[in-house]
Amino acid sequence: METVFTQRQTYPQFLRFIFPSIMSMIAISFYTTIDGFFVSRFVGPEALASINIIVPFTCVVYGIALMLSSGAGAYVSMKMGERKKEEADSLFTFTVAALTVIALILTVISLVFLQPILRMLGSTDVLMPYTIPYGFVTVLMTLPMMLKLFFEYFARVDGNPNLAFVMSTAGLILNIVLDFLFIVPMKMGILGAALGTFASIAISGAMGLWYFMSRRSVLRFTKPKADFVYLGKSCINGSSQLLTELSTGVVTFLFNIMILKYEGELGVAAVSIIMFLYYFFIAVYMGLSAGAAPIISYSYGAKNTWRSRLVLRHSYISLLWMSLLIFAVSFAAGPLLIRIFSTDATVIQIAEAGNRLFSLCYLFAGVNVFMAALFTAVGNGTIAAIISTLRCLVFSAAAMLLLPMAIGEPGTWLAIPVAEFLTLFFAVFFYLRYKSGILPEDGEPACSANSGDIVKKFPLET
Repeated sequence: METVFTQRQTYPQFLRFIFPSIMSMIAISFYTTIDGFFVSRFVGPEALASINIIVPFTCVVYGIALMLSSGAGAYVSMKMGERKKEEADSLFTFTVAALTVIALILTVISLVFLQPILRMLGSTDVLMPYTIPYGFVTVLMTLPMMLKLFFEYFARVDGNPNLAFVMSTAGLILNIVLDFLFIVPMKMGILGAALGTFASIAISGAMGLWYFMSRRSVLRFTKPKADFVYLGKSCINGSSQLLTELSTGVVTFLFNIMILKYEGELGVAAVSIIMFLYYFFIAVYMGLSAGAAPIISYSYGAKNTWRSRLVLRHSYISLLWMSLLIFAVSFAAGPLLIRIFSTDATVIQIAEAGNRLFSLCYLFAGVNVFMAALFTAVGNGTIAAIISTLRCLVFSAAAMLLLPMAIGEPGTWLAIPVAEFLTLFFAVFFYLRYKSGILPEDGEPACSANSGDIVKKFPLET
């Protein structure tokens, strides 16, 4: 008996396997987008701009959750590949406990300092009546949001990407329905958008919790062993995912500051639309990476070289056509997509001009996202973190600050394409430099006496 973690997949089979992961990431990206759509249509451009002000905070929350999920997920997958079931269960349970504590601490601190945080993120006196209610509910959403993302990621580690797809799709549908009910018939404004998102994420996360508490999963909750060395290693290993999310927050924050200077609050609304499209397109690359990562980690732990080579080959083919297709869609269909979110002529004009330049980033971003995820999957979080740091902190911030000084407002829109292009050289360099460490040496995976249930779901290759 073979599974997706051990079989020799054809390319169509690989696409079918990663498809749920891609759709899950797209669904996650749509939470803010759905809020933006209803708010822009039924509340106003100032309310739309206020949602974009909160984005850097949500990026921090997403980033921490993905850092622990991907960092710990790589180690858990390796343990499963080595047939060390009890260790995998213990690491999984301890990570859930640590994530919960971190989320609660972040919630309390953010509630206490909510208004200063909103000011720091760029909220003006005009936007504050909108950012306070939306920000308050978003902060309360921290724990359910982090658990939802964690359980979706570990569903893939558990060999069940369809569950992650169901969780994210159910949450998305609920978000659309509740946003409509709260904003349109009940006229709750931007508060309704926040409450709709809160409820949909909480229900989606509860689905993941139920799955891992049932007897259907391979990974099980058990008495955890406090292992802070492992926790630190997981954070370091998954730090690239945190930085990837922070890149969106940094970009959004700098965008808001720069566009406020050139175009005012309506410019921030235009940036909001561009970032909604960015969340959608970048989610495709993140979904590909999230779908392939558990197979890479499992194969690495099992010392299965041919399986590692196969999934990498399939991933590179996917990155090529996805990058070209996403760029073409963003560039050609940008005006149509922008009009979905706004009817304000000024906002549309600013967004269309910016999108023509911004779309260039999609040609390079996919490789950078995947390379960071690849190094994370094999436990080399240091290189993954370097790639993501260059991408989201060094090149993005430098380009966002320097290009507008050199060429004016167009430099704001070109900053991210330039940053992605520069990062690409380093990502390829590190891949070629450390390629031998990515592919494991051939060998037979270890099998422990207490691994009966994991062998049934992830049997040894024959």
